Amino acid sequence: MPIPAYVKPSLRPWQDPNRFDRTEPRRPLRVFLDQPLTSGPTDGEGEYRGHPFTGGGSTGLPPPDAVLRSLLGHPAFEVLFVADRPDLTGAVIFGDKALPDSDDFPFEVKEANGVRYTWFAWYGEAVAETARMVARHRIAEEDARVGVLLHRAGVVLEADLIVTSREWLLAERSPGRLVSVFSPEEALALMGLYLRWHELPVIVGGAAVCWHPVSMRRSAAFTALPAFERWNQAARAWHGATGDLTLENLNQTCLTRVARAFKFRDGVYALSATMAEGEPEEMLCELDSLLFSLVGAFDTAARAVDLILCLGTKPSACGWQYTGPRKWQSRIEGSAKKLYDYTRAGTEMQRLFEMLRWMRNSVHHDALGLAHDDGSYLLTVPRDTQEKLRELLRENYAGWDTESLGVRVRLPGGVTAAKWLPGTGRYSVTVRRTGAPPPGDPLEGELVIDVLAFIGKVFPACLAALNEIMLLVPLEQTPGYAPTLDDPPRMGLPWRYSDTTGHRLRMLYGITELSLAHQSGTP
Repeated sequence: MPIPAYVKPSLRPWQDPNRFDRTEPRRPLRVFLDQPLTSGPTDGEGEYRGHPFTGGGSTGLPPPDAVLRSLLGHPAFEVLFVADRPDLTGAVIFGDKALPDSDDFPFEVKEANGVRYTWFAWYGEAVAETARMVARHRIAEEDARVGVLLHRAGVVLEADLIVTSREWLLAERSPGRLVSVFSPEEALALMGLYLRWHELPVIVGGAAVCWHPVSMRRSAAFTALPAFERWNQAARAWHGATGDLTLENLNQTCLTRVARAFKFRDGVYALSATMAEGEPEEMLCELDSLLFSLVGAFDTAARAVDLILCLGTKPSACGWQYTGPRKWQSRIEGSAKKLYDYTRAGTEMQRLFEMLRWMRNSVHHDALGLAHDDGSYLLTVPRDTQEKLRELLRENYAGWDTESLGVRVRLPGGVTAAKWLPGTGRYSVTVRRTGAPPPGDPLEGELVIDVLAFIGKVFPACLAALNEIMLLVPLEQTPGYAPTLDDPPRMGLPWRYSDTTGHRLRMLYGITELSLAHQSGTP
């Protein structure tokens, strides 16, 4: 699950700083919780009791709502929740009907110094919407009513996140509609991003434990790559047998690049939430660094594979782009057939890596720019990169269409006004001529990219590809080899994990779907 986009509540004055704006004093993120999420197990208590860094904790994986309830105690969050009675601060109590002779619906909010009475208008519309939800989703009328009231009250309360587990309400989301409604998993990822962006990263497991940002990102990278432990243990065995630290250094370089990629991805998501004044330029800088870090991780992994397989290739000639007869990638077939089949030309891994390199190489030749279209910022890329993207899209591979990659087509026949931003980007607006006939080719025009959608596709796919490379390379030729290196336990780590720390990190970093097949081997 990628980190969702943060959208500033519509009723908040434009002068009010965005929650991710670091030019103003930090303001708490306002979270409005649906009633079913207010009770239940809590991470660190009962079945999930334990400490996040020491062993011996529960082997169960806490569900997202349990971790969410633990995180809500952090002072960086202002918590509101639906309740039946105003017993606790933050409780929101819905009324039974509209005000007499009015179309306003009242509700109460328990605050520290008393109870505040407020309302939202157009209750008749809410009643009609409730009836539509009952018919469309075949749910109970009370369920539909509370879900409709939840969103409307959350808008009035200017909640940054309206968190619910009602699947029908989540299914009603669309561009421009219910944009502040999140599932517990999505809310966790966005709240984790908020804490990291404001240098307040924590991991929960009982008490919320502060963690140095660099260590936390490195641990998240380790967690996202379960197969990395094979290389980690192989490097130790290699060094123990020969005193050679080459593989160890390559491993640490690869892990560091992935850890930094987490930082740069966070920067792209957080800066995309504000995009005021010079922040578009800063976002482009973070994107440049993300592309370089990910390609660098792949290049380092190729050098490590060459070393493990004893191919003896010069570092400058090692790379997954060198496919074809007698090229570097073809040389791994003899000793690592499964790895060769996974990385050969035409595979999913090669499509991902080629696209990543196209975008990275674009940075060398032309500054990436931003176009402003339909209220959002879109990434512009050089013409040669557009042509390569167009060729890939025309192949019609599953999962590689315009929607999944965040690619949009700006139709030809428009007039573009542009100005350069200081440094690395440009801002442009294109107006299409009224009445211009649509082109016959749906990909004709300028290809621009929705940055968040693109990262949401590419970033987890890169982590999965790197993990698969580490999993498929055979280790028999490693000095000091023992059969346990093929499937090593995660023991003797440079930090002390509890049994569920890795699972918490995946949720807090928005990578809950990653490496689910390897959960039995994760901490």
